[in-house]
Amino acid sequence: MQPTSCPDCTTAKARPWHGFTSGCRGCDARALSRSPHVFESRRRNKQTPEYRAALALAGLTHADVLEAGRTDAIRKDGTT
Repeated sequence: MQPTSCPDCTTAKARPWHGFTSGCRGCDARALSRSPHVFESRRRNKQTPEYRAALALAGLTHADVLEAGRTDAIRKDGTT
């Protein structure tokens, strides 16, 4: 995923943040990384059909979601 100048993405990398910008690919990936679809896929240790459908609907790749989750500050302080 390309770097973004979205203020919500920038803030979410620096500290826990719950803001999202409509139409921002980074925000979409971050939102999906926090979704029940991702948590269920992790629990099952495989991509669920619901998660794959959410990826297709958002026009994202699994790599996009993984990267968004990896850089999301909310994951770094244990608040999730």
